[in-house]
Amino acid sequence: MLEKLALQKKFITNAQCAQAMEACRDAKNLDLALKNYFEKKNILTDKQMKQLLASYAALKTIQNNQVFGNCAVDLGLVSKEQFIGEMTRQTNKIAEKKQPELISKIWIQNQTLNQEQYQKIVQQLQGEQPTQSAAKPSKPVAEAAPPQIDYSIDTEIDGGIHLKVDALGMAALIRKTKKFKDTVSAAKIIEQLEDNGIVYGLVKSSEVEKFINSSGFKTKPFRVARGTDPVKGKDARIEYFFETDYLKAGGIDEDGNIDFKDRGPIPWVEKGSLLAKKFPMTKAREGKNIFGEELYVPAVADAALKYGTGVIRSSDSFKLYAEINGTPTLDPSNKVQVSHVFTAPDDIDYETGHINYDGDIVIKGSLKSGFKAVGHVVRVDTVDGGEIQAAGNVTVLNGMIGGFVYARGNVNIKFMRNSTIYCLGNLIVDKEILDSRIITSGAVIIKNGEIISSDIICNKGLFTKHLGTEKSAPNTITFGVDTFTTRELKNIQDQIEHTTDGQEYIHEKLDSLSEELSRDTRDTLALVHEIDRARHENFLLSKNQGDPTSPGLKSQIQVNSRLLVRLDGELNQLLDRIEKKKKQKEKFKTELTKLESTLEKLRGEQSNFTLWQQRNPGISQAIVTGRVIPGTIIKGPEASTEILEVRNNIKILQTLVTKDEDSELGIDIVDNT
Repeated sequence: MLEKLALQKKFITNAQCAQAMEACRDAKNLDLALKNYFEKKNILTDKQMKQLLASYAALKTIQNNQVFGNCAVDLGLVSKEQFIGEMTRQTNKIAEKKQPELISKIWIQNQTLNQEQYQKIVQQLQGEQPTQSAAKPSKPVAEAAPPQIDYSIDTEIDGGIHLKVDALGMAALIRKTKKFKDTVSAAKIIEQLEDNGIVYGLVKSSEVEKFINSSGFKTKPFRVARGTDPVKGKDARIEYFFETDYLKAGGIDEDGNIDFKDRGPIPWVEKGSLLAKKFPMTKAREGKNIFGEELYVPAVADAALKYGTGVIRSSDSFKLYAEINGTPTLDPSNKVQVSHVFTAPDDIDYETGHINYDGDIVIKGSLKSGFKAVGHVVRVDTVDGGEIQAAGNVTVLNGMIGGFVYARGNVNIKFMRNSTIYCLGNLIVDKEILDSRIITSGAVIIKNGEIISSDIICNKGLFTKHLGTEKSAPNTITFGVDTFTTRELKNIQDQIEHTTDGQEYIHEKLDSLSEELSRDTRDTLALVHEIDRARHENFLLSKNQGDPTSPGLKSQIQVNSRLLVRLDGELNQLLDRIEKKKKQKEKFKTELTKLESTLEKLRGEQSNFTLWQQRNPGISQAIVTGRVIPGTIIKGPEASTEILEVRNNIKILQTLVTKDEDSELGIDIVDNT
């Protein structure tokens, strides 16, 4: 590659290239040998060599990016559009005379790839040997651990000296043989080492002189070159000093028993309390072997210390403290906040309007029909047709009729009728559920009551006293299915796509404005040039007004003056248009920044919901300590059944059942003893 670049830039002739290739033909590292040859023979100037090496490094980076990006696309970890876009950006850097960057590092830093995905690509590249071409070089990308190369050298060089290099290429040892000639010079030995590609970590010439003059080193080797070992880095991490899992309350143990006393405290901190601490990443340091080749070291990932209201950051930016007394929370995008509690002493109705509070809400009255309460943790006396949206837990002390609740935490309620609840945690009801619809990623728990004419989908199972009555429509119970999280992920993905579409639209507008501004700028320069020409012409004409041999000068000056007035007007209009377009461009950039922030938050939520889903597999069971009425429909992830007779104190679960001597997934009903 090096000689091709030198020829392309016309730094060397074809004859010089042929001579260099012949001289370096037997070198282990051809590119390195050519570099040393060009320098030694003074074929290239220092400036040319720097340009050549910069082009060489840029081309290698682009080739490595091609290999890494193709692998990422093939594994489905990034889209083809993302890959092409990043390759275009890096190629444009070369056009701007800037060095391109490794896309592996870029994708780790902007969280396009996580460490697990990065390692997957590395492992894939380690197991493959791509054929050499312009698009896919034979060496894997530098950020992916290359297949192990055997650098061993065990040979005799001129002067009766034995040279040995270890398999890793990290040390070169020489010793004297019986043929050793003490007339050999240190410069000759170093030259032969360089001819073998050994160019890094060489000892000083004076040390080689000592080797020559010493009476030893016939059996004991002399280390003439040493490489530098790579140093692994550490990922950044964040430690939180408050309870971040507000879904902990109302847990179910491994035996399916409910501990109603274990609700877990709602976190509360005093002003000045330490909330989070970031341990910064330790940067990795690449090593180098004695052949001057960089040694692979895994990339490290940074972590953002995010914070919102009620939180201040330390001067070193590595700690977060509570700015007020309140409840700390960690939202799905990993942002730390501390909020005061908003207390409404009476009903939420026309007197108050909606409540939308970035913190906890306590309503001592009723949430009336048509009104909303939106906050973190919401506690209300009664819901009378109102709507609650909570980032955490919801507690309704005295029941809900005709209401709606969406919560990313647990829901505790006395009773519910003709209502709908969506929640990420557990739904715990003191008495009854009547004519209602429930979707939860947790469990549905009825302490001492019954479920009547309702449709329930729960991921962690159902626990109740009675299931249905003889005079009511039958219930439909679906367990072991996480519909809530699936819906959330679908909604988040839709928002991500919408936001991405918005980004693409703005990028198109910015590109269009840039082209228009470039065109307007060219027009402006042309106008300025024309104005200068007209002014200069008038200046010359005015100097010759007294010349009788030049008639019509006054008339020509007037024509030029009118032209100048018109051109000045056009110039002012053009400058105004440019200014407006610049303001439009700045406005679009501001919108783009907002969209990027929104996209970051959505991806954080998407990651956390995915992690929640992975860590909370479904429990396909229902425990009824009282009676189950015929007609009740029971559904699991892969099976369903209808209860045909009254059953008492039973456990219903999806499991392998035997049918016609074959085992298949089905619904089994056993006594709850």
